[in-house]
Amino acid sequence: MDSDRPTALVLDGDYDTSLVIARELTEDLEATIVGIGTTRQSRLLRSTYCDYAAVVPPPEESTYADALLAVITESRPDIVLPVGYESASSLDAIRSDVPAGVSVCLPPSESFRTAADKRATLETGHKLGIDTPTEYTALVSDLDADGRPSVSDRLPFPVFLKARTENGAATTAPVDDAADFWSTYDRIRASAPENEVLIQEYVDGSRSTYGCGVLCFDNDVELVCTHEELRSVPRHGGSGTHLQLLDEPRFERDAIRLLRKIGWHGIALVEFKRRSDGTFVLMEINPKFWASYALASRFGYRFASTIVAEHLGLEARSLTETPETSGEMVFPLRELKYHLENLDEASLSKYVKTVFGPDAAWDVDPRDLGAWLTPPPDVAQKVTSRRSSENGIGTTATQNSNGESQSKSSSRGETYG
Repeated sequence: MDSDRPTALVLDGDYDTSLVIARELTEDLEATIVGIGTTRQSRLLRSTYCDYAAVVPPPEESTYADALLAVITESRPDIVLPVGYESASSLDAIRSDVPAGVSVCLPPSESFRTAADKRATLETGHKLGIDTPTEYTALVSDLDADGRPSVSDRLPFPVFLKARTENGAATTAPVDDAADFWSTYDRIRASAPENEVLIQEYVDGSRSTYGCGVLCFDNDVELVCTHEELRSVPRHGGSGTHLQLLDEPRFERDAIRLLRKIGWHGIALVEFKRRSDGTFVLMEINPKFWASYALASRFGYRFASTIVAEHLGLEARSLTETPETSGEMVFPLRELKYHLENLDEASLSKYVKTVFGPDAAWDVDPRDLGAWLTPPPDVAQKVTSRRSSENGIGTTATQNSNGESQSKSSSRGETYG
């Protein structure tokens, strides 16, 4: 590796957000990027911005942490950047084993656990005087123990169900009809960590979700970016597909107060909904890079580069420039994937209107189309599994989009150039 350039190990190469981060670090800091994915078809491993690559098990598997530590030990990057929640959680668990000289930008473990626990987050916010959703979890627990009687006269429908603890997926569902409540409850409970589900009021004043991205170093705020999520997949709340920057000091102030109370170091997105009277209601903290991070990066809020520059004592001219105050972005591939998976209820006209209607930037990087057009992980995994069954499992050699040789092992985490 180039000793004159900072080396960043970027995790979660299956996610398109990893492509945004790799490009940002390359542009701002001329960083050497070591990308981690779950297969040789992972997006980041096919990117023009990826210099070295490694294949490890998916973050939800028990062997992931050991494989990740093996890659860190072998490659000795200057800094490790997790993108998703599960990789951040695994990195938190092994942080004491990370070799000296390798930086990790994570909050204290207790703070990380509080942020991942949506009930603990809401309780902290409530104590600060921040508006939070009305809770019906205890009531539903009692009704469940009593044989699950009808809830038509016990809950003020619609209500909203979500996993209590962050698990890296959109484990949520609105319920409009009492007849659908218990079946929906069982479905969310089956996917939720420890089978714990929160039942809350459905805040329906606006269809938008409002987010405040915050970067702190030792509880001091370094960078803030607020946005409005106008459209998402799934539609009731998930990954944004149409967003705009927003200047809204009310929930920005509450987001900062909340993170400081918890004690924060690193990046997080604090999310809110808005009631019909205009008040903002705290929903949760995502203690990681968010799925729509491309909006922030595109308009000058360079969180990833700021993290690396701060931890490694670097300077970059782009980080001293003032970010833009307005901007809009759509995520066409994400919207298309949802459309194709939901043809029975999707509207082609609405898809076209979303993707081509707004005067907005696209998240897709035309200089890195090979990576962006790589099929999503679930599709790529099916193709890889089929080929592995035909050819046998072992070490394979490929080339990235720069034509550089990359060998990858499917059995444990190793890094190659």
